Amino acid sequence: MMIYKMYQIEKLQENKLYIKATGTFPPPVAERFVKEFNELTKNVKDDLSVIVDITDAILLKFDSIEIILNLLRENNNKLYRSAFIIGKNPPLGEEFKYILEKAASPKRKIVSSLIEAKKWIGVEDVII
Repeated sequence: MMIYKMYQIEKLQENKLYIKATGTFPPPVAERFVKEFNELTKNVKDDLSVIVDITDAILLKFDSIEIILNLLRENNNKLYRSAFIIGKNPPLGEEFKYILEKAASPKRKIVSSLIEAKKWIGVEDVII
């Protein structure tokens, strides 16, 4: 059985990340993502900024929602700002509204474009 990564994490600056997620993000992928994300951010204290581009995602697997929600809650203290680029996928937008409400942080926001995301977290260029 072949396992696809379904995500890419790029460091934009020391404490600023760009995450591109695709597909349905099943639990094994979500768990692998959390492990990699935690490793990349282990030395960040309180100024983490993240752009999460999920314009090519479909819907989250139900079991993955809790995994992602736990990650968001655990990172509330180190988060400066994060932007979730949803695009034109109303069901996914509703899923993330639910997740962000449960993670309870005004530092997170859903945006519709990379331009809006860059402005929110304070980065000029995203070069992948």
